[in-house]
Amino acid sequence: MTAKVGKNYKLTLAYDGTDFLGWQRQTKGPTLQGVLEEALFKLCGHPVTVWASGRTDAGVHARAQVVNFWTSSPRSTVELVRGGNAILPMSMAILSAQEVTEDFNARFSAVGKTYAYDFSIAPVRNPLLVFRAWHVGPKLDWDRIKAALPLLVGNKDFKAFGSAGSEVKTTVRTISEAVLTKPEEDIQRLTLTGSGFLRHMVRTIAGTLWLIGRGRMSPEELTALIESKDRRRAGPVAPPQGLFLERVYYDPAL
Repeated sequence: MTAKVGKNYKLTLAYDGTDFLGWQRQTKGPTLQGVLEEALFKLCGHPVTVWASGRTDAGVHARAQVVNFWTSSPRSTVELVRGGNAILPMSMAILSAQEVTEDFNARFSAVGKTYAYDFSIAPVRNPLLVFRAWHVGPKLDWDRIKAALPLLVGNKDFKAFGSAGSEVKTTVRTISEAVLTKPEEDIQRLTLTGSGFLRHMVRTIAGTLWLIGRGRMSPEELTALIESKDRRRAGPVAPPQGLFLERVYYDPAL
């Protein structure tokens, strides 16, 4: 069976990435793509290939990852949700399913994404947050970090925050929003919305803001860092467990 036989379906997923070796299918361990394709194979009765809006790394979570796949199965969207969730492990769930146009592709049709990165600010490491936040403690200067956020907004070359060796046509991206909120007592949440993100870009931004919060870099130096396009001048790649894919945006016509 070819990949594009039958109808094209869009699934919105949530998952805890703790126990997976990232999104992309591989042979040496459990992956999110592999687990989902196995569940859809059982449900649809034929091999299924899913395309995601983007690959998340090992330990990274999603509140609204988007995938699409083709199937000739007569299963309804309600059956895809209920049946899929009956098969999937507790760490992954299908939130919704809908039939989409044949032109829709979860990756190439995306026009923007929102990511969140959670910092744990509890004075003592909280075991309940170990797998979903970076424990940085209570001493970061969050006012300094907030002062740096507007410097991230706009159409800029974010090469300094990209992963070395990544093969992309351009490292220019547009960030439309960079905000800091406190959704829980022990959490500070960085939320970034943009046209797209380089590999490790959000985590490197989080690591750089951590340096600013510690007083090892001034907020004003962020502009010079971006203009330098020098990855060596940026902060560390923050741990994966604090990163969440929050939302993927598409043209409503698709």
